[in-house]
Amino acid sequence: MFGRTVDVVTVDLSTVEVDEDLLSVAELGRALGIARTAALTDYLRAHTWLRQRLSEYLDVPPEEIEIAENEHGKPYIDAPATDLSFNLSYSGGRAVLGAGFRMEVGVDVEPLEGAQLNPEMMHRVLSRPEAETVRQSGNMKREFYKLWVRKEAMAKANGWGVGEETATNLLGLSPVERDGFEVTDLNIGDEFAAAVAVPAGCTIDLSVKIEAMA
Repeated sequence: MFGRTVDVVTVDLSTVEVDEDLLSVAELGRALGIARTAALTDYLRAHTWLRQRLSEYLDVPPEEIEIAENEHGKPYIDAPATDLSFNLSYSGGRAVLGAGFRMEVGVDVEPLEGAQLNPEMMHRVLSRPEAETVRQSGNMKREFYKLWVRKEAMAKANGWGVGEETATNLLGLSPVERDGFEVTDLNIGDEFAAAVAVPAGCTIDLSVKIEAMA
């Protein structure tokens, strides 16, 4: 990656083999608090894959990468010294990673199968025009989650944390530019909604490479 280019990669987590030796004490500690077996497996696979990918960008062993969090919970690379920013999202057996040098990036992915939609949720996370658009759409669940992942990706890119970018209206054809950021829908399959947010003017590698690790 060169200049202001963001790389977006996705992986089917069922193809990732867990390697706990790569994970930090903090990551393993968080794993102990995950009760559901499927959620724990996805967590370990996603963080194994994340470290393997970051290792390729940074050219250091994955276990030597130190990841910290800002006051809003957004992760960043604390060591080695680097201007590489990244963001990881995983759900429903799929992980998405966005990474770029000298810029902030946010990604989000949500599975549509089994996803729930209720009026209270719409009222809580959507602006009034967005909620009306969802109600009038032919597929309310898909339209809602398209907007939801846009908001989450933008919140992560801003560094504010998940759930804090709800008031901004993100209606419109992808990419949508708001508040100095550009939010782009990602096509990773009909069963998922996903988006990436980067500073306006960046080039996004939208080939969206789907990896299979097995």
